[in-house]
Amino acid sequence: MKTRLVAWFAAFFVIFNLGYVFHEIVAHDLMTARIGAITRSSYIIPLIALSFAIYVAILVYLYPIFLAFYRNRVGPVAIGAWMGGLMGFLWDGLQGGLIEVATFQMPAEVFYVDSAYHLVEGVLAGAIIALVFAKMSPQAKQ
Repeated sequence: MKTRLVAWFAAFFVIFNLGYVFHEIVAHDLMTARIGAITRSSYIIPLIALSFAIYVAILVYLYPIFLAFYRNRVGPVAIGAWMGGLMGFLWDGLQGGLIEVATFQMPAEVFYVDSAYHLVEGVLAGAIIALVFAKMSPQAKQ
């Protein structure tokens, strides 16, 4: 249980803060210029944090399952990165992004940039989770 909590906290802390840097500094002007009227003047940070918390909890839950299935094929960090990338694409890119394009007149350019970011974010979260498991959980080192 301690391994899962540390993995959750580490991944949550990194991607939550990286999400701020990406959306508010790196891509802010692009997002604001292209999305326009549907953008809130201020974000509901507790709701964003809750979403990240649930997302990372699901990743932490799934990592041992992915590890058991792929263990003999590639290393633990590659498994975590694959799992995170897959979830980042499915959860935020495919499902969330396409629905936003279909319902909010979101330009495809924003969808591509944001989905690519969330794919990278998922890879990073999965790799962090795998590193914590490898360091703290002996069965994850195999």
